[in-house]
Amino acid sequence: MAKVLDKSLVINIFSLLAYRGASFLFPLATLPYLARVLGVEQMGTLALAIACVLYCSTISDWGFNVFTTKDIAHHRDDKERVSQLFWSTFNAKLMLLVLTSGTLLTATWFNPAWHPLFFIILANCTTLIGSLFSFGWLMQGFEKLGKTAMIATFGNFCAIPLTFLLVKSPQDTWLAALIPGTVSIISAAITLKFVLEMKVIGRYRFEPREIKQRITDSLDVFIAIAGANLFNSVNVVILASFTSTYMVGIYNGADRLRKAANSVPEQIGSAFFPRVSHLFGRDKRAAIAATRKSLLLSFGLSLSIVIFTWAFADLVVSILLGKDFIPSADVLRVFVLCFLFGNVAYPAGLQILIPHGLARQRMWVMMAAGVINVPLCCFLAWKFGAIGAAWSMVGAEAFVCFGIFAIMHRHGILREYLFPSEVKSQPVNDSAA
Repeated sequence: MAKVLDKSLVINIFSLLAYRGASFLFPLATLPYLARVLGVEQMGTLALAIACVLYCSTISDWGFNVFTTKDIAHHRDDKERVSQLFWSTFNAKLMLLVLTSGTLLTATWFNPAWHPLFFIILANCTTLIGSLFSFGWLMQGFEKLGKTAMIATFGNFCAIPLTFLLVKSPQDTWLAALIPGTVSIISAAITLKFVLEMKVIGRYRFEPREIKQRITDSLDVFIAIAGANLFNSVNVVILASFTSTYMVGIYNGADRLRKAANSVPEQIGSAFFPRVSHLFGRDKRAAIAATRKSLLLSFGLSLSIVIFTWAFADLVVSILLGKDFIPSADVLRVFVLCFLFGNVAYPAGLQILIPHGLARQRMWVMMAAGVINVPLCCFLAWKFGAIGAAWSMVGAEAFVCFGIFAIMHRHGILREYLFPSEVKSQPVNDSAA
């Protein structure tokens, strides 16, 4: 059986954890300052603007971070194919980015009710440019995340002094939205230099057929991610529609702490994903062993965070956000319950369903959860405010988790992962991967 844990995988796990952890933990360093300077109302406005830009990011990413990563990991010894995958993905992301951001900015400018949000959204759209040139999907496919993690960590660190220097009052909300995009562009420029030095891609090429193929291949993953956003960022918009920016601010305070707390466990599955994809077509037993380690580690960390949060949420919120955000503590206690489901369902979907050719079934589960969440969140947000919106997300995450395992059971996969000793150490059909 192929070796599951080696020095390369351990380095990539810690690199990805550092990369993603920095993207949440460094902003956590400025969160107490922003919460006190901007106040609950403007924090709610900022959250609403970021949620709108996140829709553009979801569409421009289009699932490439999953499918292109898998394909590059599978073909990384073929420079010609890697180059083709790289440029077709880049061109597809660029076209989707221009289309979505242009539509959002136009709609915001001509909508009188949303016109005050225009400049905040415009400022935060710089994160889309940084995302376009970050090339994390290429680095992850080659399991080379060390340098990019350091670059991203440095960029996120730079955001800390910029926040303290530039954001001085509630009128500076647009600057708070601009700073993450600015540092992401700087980090992306450095990452681009590193990608060129790797010499794994050829000269620029524009192939409409390949671009279309990239979009088609990643469609199921995109719909699944879009479904997930129907019980994630859309809850902010629903809450704003049924309550007030103050309530959105309370929700956003808890949500930022939730993301920071989840920065480590949610990345374990992503770190294992390229290794599992690489092993799946060569040694299925080794791929199963890697997946089991990933799921157990994610769940163990998630459970520890949930216990800690339920015990100390009030203290954490009081220290990090201030007394004005005390209602966020109960919202946070509900939020972290999502970890027990999401940090199992997400890596299971990536590492089990997708390699087994069940991406479409995963898509339908995610989409169903998102569709169910919308009316549920409308009712709960109207009735209970921020805490109701949080419970709606927990319900959606639980639905996805049980749905993923139901698919595994229906297709006879679940037993293989529960009893891996029964699986022979032999390559599986390459087409399944």
